[in-house]
Amino acid sequence: MKLVARVTLAIFLLLTISSVAIGYFAISKYQSSQINLVDDSLNSKIKALESTKEDPLTVAQYLAQVSAIPVSVEYVSDSGTVTVLTVIGPNIPYLPPASLLSQSRHTDVNFGRDLRIRTFEMSGSKKLIIAASLATINSDVSVLTRDLIVFIICIDIFASFIAFIFFRRDGKLNEVSRLIAEQQRAMQKFLGDASHEIRTPLTVIKGYVDLARKTKEPAKQESYLDRSATEIFRMESIINDLLFLAEVGESASDERLPVNVTAILNDHIEVMRALSPLRKISVDLPSEIYYQADPKLMDRMIGNIFSNIRRHTPESAPVAVSLQQAEGSLCLIVEDGGPGLGEYPEKARAIKRFATQRSSEGGGSGLGLSILNSVVERYHGSLQLSPASLGGLQVKITLPV
Repeated sequence: MKLVARVTLAIFLLLTISSVAIGYFAISKYQSSQINLVDDSLNSKIKALESTKEDPLTVAQYLAQVSAIPVSVEYVSDSGTVTVLTVIGPNIPYLPPASLLSQSRHTDVNFGRDLRIRTFEMSGSKKLIIAASLATINSDVSVLTRDLIVFIICIDIFASFIAFIFFRRDGKLNEVSRLIAEQQRAMQKFLGDASHEIRTPLTVIKGYVDLARKTKEPAKQESYLDRSATEIFRMESIINDLLFLAEVGESASDERLPVNVTAILNDHIEVMRALSPLRKISVDLPSEIYYQADPKLMDRMIGNIFSNIRRHTPESAPVAVSLQQAEGSLCLIVEDGGPGLGEYPEKARAIKRFATQRSSEGGGSGLGLSILNSVVERYHGSLQLSPASLGGLQVKITLPV
């Protein structure tokens, strides 16, 4: 379907839904207010009968005669015989069921489609049934509903015609259509991948909570809850990484400043040395290399490399870091002496876990390589994963200058 037709259909649906919602609310409000008037009239008569010491039959007939809303009063004897006392209001076609009569003692109830009734208990099984008609209200609602449908059809036809004429003349719609299609594909992929990533810790949490609920041993309960808390922290990490991936993919934000890549690398290397004093780190960095990028994205990209090394390699595993600037490109190589990936794809596809077991044991989200790849693609670079000379993983990032 062409974009013009899709936009026109969207406007048609939007107007229809909003008109139906507003019209339904207005009609419902009118119907409710009119029924409330009827209920107030019936309730006032029941209260008058409950407070009087005179003959209820006489009082009921008098109340019916002076009522602003026409009501009828019918008397039900001990034997169930119905006698009409007034014919001012609507006639009750037959004696209501006992359950309905019992309910109408305390509140107003509908009897059929067009009657609203209240019941007053007298001595023995004698009753007075006071009824008011809803026929006029129902008729008004039907007329309003018909008018609303006609109005919606007319305004939809007019708005759709105007939208079709207006959008047909706009030459930018093809570009808008392409961007919308790309955003839809990206969003569908993101939602699918996100649900897949979050489902795993949720399943584990559910399992541990069920076990904690079933067992009566405090030690086991504490153990199960601790494991659930660990999975909750891991799910929080997954959500934060997914939100970061969504932010990286937002094309509207493209801040570029001169970023000192050497300084960022030195900062993360110092952090790694402090956290892993047994680790041997060899560094080959120029004094200062600047790159035009978003400082936050560049810091997150480099931080993820070292975070993955700390999480997935032994504390004594060596690390080698080198940064080179050739003509037209910037090349960053980070190697580690850990277990590696076991599988080295040509491209780090988004939301792809290359070492599921390793991610689970390390407590990470498993999205570190996806974040690396997203940032690299943002700057039209390349990410290569391969076996390192140290025995583990080599991450090579090449960014065009």
